[in-house]
Amino acid sequence: MGNVALQLERSSAGSIAPTETVIFDTTIFSDGNISYQSSTGVLTFHVTGRYLINWAVSTQGSLSTNGITFSLSSSQSDFLIGNSPERIGEVSGNGIIQVSAAPVLVSLVSASTANVTFAPSVPVKASLTVTDISPGDTNNTSLCFSYSQMAHIIDQLITLYPASVMSVFTTNINVVTGTPDQLYISPEAAGGGLFILVNSSNQYEAIPLTAITAIYAGDNTVYSPSITYLPAPQPLPHGCDTDLLAAIQSYLPLNTEVLFQLGVTIQASGSVYRNEYGILVLSDADGNTPIFIMPEKIARIITDPAALVQQSSNVSIINTANTAGIS
Repeated sequence: MGNVALQLERSSAGSIAPTETVIFDTTIFSDGNISYQSSTGVLTFHVTGRYLINWAVSTQGSLSTNGITFSLSSSQSDFLIGNSPERIGEVSGNGIIQVSAAPVLVSLVSASTANVTFAPSVPVKASLTVTDISPGDTNNTSLCFSYSQMAHIIDQLITLYPASVMSVFTTNINVVTGTPDQLYISPEAAGGGLFILVNSSNQYEAIPLTAITAIYAGDNTVYSPSITYLPAPQPLPHGCDTDLLAAIQSYLPLNTEVLFQLGVTIQASGSVYRNEYGILVLSDADGNTPIFIMPEKIARIITDPAALVQQSSNVSIINTANTAGIS
């Protein structure tokens, strides 16, 4: 379950007519993924997900024939009613809004048949909180997004270079070499979790995406301009993983000559050919022998031109544990 995304309160007295929107005059907390316009009372959900909204209104009285009734109304036709048979006192309600295509607008409106007067004797006349209860998906964490980005790339590499002998560098000293077979997706899952290659002994080797530090596309391969990338979530989710991936992306502009330490034994060097959120590509100016790198697996970044002068015209990745290098 996520953290509270928004907390609003109303302290102003007065009344509200049928179909009018409750105006909250104080924002107690907001995390940035949901915005609130106090002049209209409208909440805007900028990110897809599942949100629980709780609200309460303290009332002084009403002549409404359906008790005191309020509803969460959205631009995607949600109308979630909360009501009380009493015509005085507190009325509360809650509802779940599933945002599949952002942005979505939501407001708390009066569904009573007559004016409702806010209780003047209490300091808080109305309150509303929003909690993100989305299941784990690529919009909840940048780390999950990064793995989805890699899965998206792997799926394309299999199609573009089906006969290429690729090298998959992992978080331990192992380097898995073979022709790409498939991105395995469990029947119970929505995305790929294993990259499967066929090795020289005709065995299937499956590598969890979480163990991959880099993928060398193979000798004589050239980066294809048809490769696409998943767009980064907007706005980016809050978290230390976002801080890391965003920092690496902004720190390494295109054409930067760089040396990466990937874990204990893996080094990759070359020019930054593509820099997308959740993935980096090293290659030369012509896109030869590209290396696809998971940025969260980078342990060290060296950009001293003097130290990289020997690498300025090529791209390489090497396992220093067994000195089996690819250049």
